Amino acid sequence: MLRQRHKATLAAPITEVFSALIQMLARSRWASDRRLAGPARLPPVGHTYVQRHGAVTRRGRVVECLRPVTLTLYESLFDPPCRVRLRLRWRLEPLDTGSLVLLDARYELNGPAYLNRRHWRTEIHAHCGKLLKALAARLTDGPHRSYGADSGQKIGSNSITVTNTNAVNGSPIFK
Repeated sequence: MLRQRHKATLAAPITEVFSALIQMLARSRWASDRRLAGPARLPPVGHTYVQRHGAVTRRGRVVECLRPVTLTLYESLFDPPCRVRLRLRWRLEPLDTGSLVLLDARYELNGPAYLNRRHWRTEIHAHCGKLLKALAARLTDGPHRSYGADSGQKIGSNSITVTNTNAVNGSPIFK
């Protein structure tokens, strides 16, 4: 079994970090389950989920959820003919100035995936890095930022396109 360890130090208290972690993971894993809707709902131990992203199917289950200390997920990534069994274990520890987030990723590769192990190592490393960055971003966004109802885009963001239809030929001008 191969292993990767990742860690991040965040300025928020451990309870805020844990709830942000649950919300972040829920969005991409078990958000479609109506029983777990809402920010305060924890996934029950044994809860299973399926997610498809391109050709890769992710099947997983919640193995351990101890508030606000640890969360463990077992996942299988199917990208025919490759199969990767992945265990993601999040552990949160309090610090004087915030929280320490430890992410332990253990994975097992089947025959075809083992032949391409360098690819899977970099993919898992990148995925864990994205998860930690998304967690930090969720904490910095906080509840004070408002979001648009349909698009999910931040209101007042510079990336929203403004249209001026006062062109001579009637076609819109984008600023």
